[in-house]
Amino acid sequence: MGRKYSVITGFMGKVKDRFIDYQPVREMEEMVEMASRIKGCSGLEVVYPQNFTDPVKVKGLLDQYGLSVSTVNLNIKSDDIFRYGSFSSPDAKSRKEAVEMLKISMDAAAVLGCNMVTTAPLSDGSDYPFELDYIRAFEDAADAIREGAGHRADVKVSLEYKLSEPRVHCLLSNAGKAAVFCEKVGLPNVGVTLDIGHALQCGEVPADSLAFLYSVGRLFYIHINDNYRNWDWDLLPATVNFWDFIEFATYMKRVGYDGWITADVFPQRHDPIKIMEKTFEWMDVVFDLADKLDEGKLRELRDQNASLEILDYVRGATLGK
Repeated sequence: MGRKYSVITGFMGKVKDRFIDYQPVREMEEMVEMASRIKGCSGLEVVYPQNFTDPVKVKGLLDQYGLSVSTVNLNIKSDDIFRYGSFSSPDAKSRKEAVEMLKISMDAAAVLGCNMVTTAPLSDGSDYPFELDYIRAFEDAADAIREGAGHRADVKVSLEYKLSEPRVHCLLSNAGKAAVFCEKVGLPNVGVTLDIGHALQCGEVPADSLAFLYSVGRLFYIHINDNYRNWDWDLLPATVNFWDFIEFATYMKRVGYDGWITADVFPQRHDPIKIMEKTFEWMDVVFDLADKLDEGKLRELRDQNASLEILDYVRGATLGK
């Protein structure tokens, strides 16, 4: 399994939470130049429309610094028009705008040579009971994604699920709902972005989510970060849920995932270049340890229902004791 690491352009520029602005505003050229200095980084997830609108211009900029594009990130949650939803908005004009932006993003992805758009429709959802017509919302969202993704079959559309934020309850809140939603849309080029932190936040086992999405043919893209399962903190991967990451890496290898692995880590109190380098360092350690595990041995122990022996084997193989 290859290791293709990328970073999201937005994390090279201004980042903020509800209380503090942490990094200064930076133009796209400066963000790309910074990314080019990140050890281990070979690509960028470019954010549309906040960080770029001209794919030809940004491709030339990336070529200048020897970077590829992992995907186009359609940010469909920041503009005021999407305050009450994007693909599922009760306002038909807002849904139409979301669809048009998806089509533009797909065209940009083709120009940039990545042939994938990832989008997190996190303004789609609800805050209070009885606020949202769930049936209408799912139907409208499916119709909108179907129309947008049907724009061109040579570009994949990867939907990123999340339990909450900015909505208290996001419409696509877990791996299962995201996968079934893709089936409802009914197009082969529509799949799921698995953000490990989002899986942790909604109580999933990341390796299980990966295996499930792979088994139904909807695993398109991966974001890496960590948290304490209580919020999407976007911490360095494997620094909190170490064993979950080791297990996740074994399943990445098992299913032959060879796509991009993108750092979705929040650099609020740290230098963006350093924290992204540390992200890839931690992931290299995770992959190297996972490579020490023999799948045949694990299968043998699983067939014996030898749970404690499995843990002993994993501990010995990875930690040497």
